[in-house]
Amino acid sequence: MTRPAVSRGVWALLFLLIGACKAEGPSPANFDPFPSGSAARYHFDLARNFYKTPELEASERRLLVAGLERFQQVSVGTLNNADSLLAAFRAQDSLYLDVTRHGAYLDSKYFADTRNTDASEAAEELRLRAGESFAPFESVLVSKPNTFFTRMEGTQPALRQYRFAVETLRRDAVHPGSSRADVGSKGRDRFYTTLNGTDFGFVETPAGSLKVPQDWSAIASNPDRRVRREGYLLNQKGLTKNLDVYTDILVSTAKSLNKAAQRRGYTDYPEESYSDRLLNRDQVTSFLESIAAASEVNKRIESTLIDHYRRILDVDTVHVWDITVSEPGMDAPRFTITEATQAVLEATKPLGETYTRELAKLLDPANGRMDVAPGPNKAQRQGFSTGLVGFPSLFYQGAFGGYVDDVVTLAHESGHAVQNMLMTSNGVLPRYAMGPGYFTESFAVFCEILVLDHLYKTAPDKAHKIFYLQQLINQGPDGMFRQGWESLLEQQLFDRVGTETTLTADEIEAMTQSTASRFSVWFGPQSERKLMWLQPTQFFTWPLYRINYVYSRVLALRYFDLLHENPPQFRDRYLGLLMNGYDAPPDTLLQRFVDVRLQDPALIDGAVHVLDSWLKELEALYAS
Repeated sequence: MTRPAVSRGVWALLFLLIGACKAEGPSPANFDPFPSGSAARYHFDLARNFYKTPELEASERRLLVAGLERFQQVSVGTLNNADSLLAAFRAQDSLYLDVTRHGAYLDSKYFADTRNTDASEAAEELRLRAGESFAPFESVLVSKPNTFFTRMEGTQPALRQYRFAVETLRRDAVHPGSSRADVGSKGRDRFYTTLNGTDFGFVETPAGSLKVPQDWSAIASNPDRRVRREGYLLNQKGLTKNLDVYTDILVSTAKSLNKAAQRRGYTDYPEESYSDRLLNRDQVTSFLESIAAASEVNKRIESTLIDHYRRILDVDTVHVWDITVSEPGMDAPRFTITEATQAVLEATKPLGETYTRELAKLLDPANGRMDVAPGPNKAQRQGFSTGLVGFPSLFYQGAFGGYVDDVVTLAHESGHAVQNMLMTSNGVLPRYAMGPGYFTESFAVFCEILVLDHLYKTAPDKAHKIFYLQQLINQGPDGMFRQGWESLLEQQLFDRVGTETTLTADEIEAMTQSTASRFSVWFGPQSERKLMWLQPTQFFTWPLYRINYVYSRVLALRYFDLLHENPPQFRDRYLGLLMNGYDAPPDTLLQRFVDVRLQDPALIDGAVHVLDSWLKELEALYAS
């Protein structure tokens, strides 16, 4: 499940903009995450998992295109017969599965060797061809009344499994197209051009000059407080150079998206964006307001961390550039790929043997389903899984470095890949193998939490326990509270541009401080955290996307809470949820399998309960 693409250079800037992430600090010299020459084992074996030769794949792809052409000619008249309608659905299922299989194979070839642009172009061409082929059939389905499907299902009960798919097509048909696609990439490209063209300067150190933001890790983890402060302030200064440009991008993009959504029958773009996720404005607003009301636990976490850094740094005032330094005298943990895979396997054991068996298949290099070792022409992607149902899911990472973030990425994307295989074993239709982003991501985030919790509980000493527990705690507030206020702010920005002709950088800054102060102690009139509305690059590149992170994080924390309340019962019900696929709205599936409701106060209460328990453990460690 790929995320919006962000370059390595921009990731470095993001960390500096956040100003509160935990830098991992120096690591042991000459660490090799692939010892004893094992790197060669950690590349894809596409011949084993897909097609024996590229020629065979190309031949089968030509047959697939011919099949798509035949399907496009399906006679409308044949759909008046229940058996013919069922046959058409099943034919589309088979074609869609083949399209996704070929697409995964071609994409994997490109990411493993970016010189292979023909593979990337062929994958895109195939997907477009499939869309053209399926369109006439889906148009006919949308035109049929409910009585038609009721009659057909009475004759052929197997058709009932397709009712949700038809309802989804109808919903999309009311507002054809996409406002985001209509607007295009102008704002995104302008943002990156401006950002990448900014000179943020250097910080001078006894060891040499450190460039902002390229050398962010070295700056943020530097034991010299002056270095950290100068790096942070240089970043602020660099961003200030183009405030008018960033403001114009935000405002013009929001106006364009709102207008495009209105042309498609929506009130504005937030209504369209939330609807795509099977949510609505009132539901999202109520959810975010409930998180704001629960933010006392986040403020306690922040205050506890501030007090801790005041003690270990022996300072009167803790600044935002202080809390990115590592625990005194501790090297950043590093893991070989074998140690990382073992940690992920051990951490997910509470999910049961069925889950870990599929995970072990993915992580075993003999199966050729991982490509994580460095290579000369690999795409530099942070990490993603590829696949759907019906064929082996793969895990890709530009280069596994052995840091904790790499282990967390491995856990996250493995969660997606394992779910695909669980759905495959349960016979889930390809059309029901993808759901709203926040729902699918909640399962992967849950794996992140399990792995960090495992590393914390098995840490060798107090310093490492503090490190892992802080990492674990930061996972919660980062997604729940920081991205909560960001999502609320973004919605407010869209509302403001809908009623006002201009919006200045100062006004956006004031909105940011006012909104964020409800969630965090770091914000308010005298805050050092300025320009934080520039940190979420999705504001510029993927508007209103961040709400996915908020829901997924809260759901994952709730899963963790339920797991500890009744491990056997939750394990079985959760496994059923993973295996079921997405043949109903998220709220329906969550209620059916794990008794969770998106609007139930217990959802946020459960997440807060987990954070509060972790905070108490951290306070005890600090005091020991």
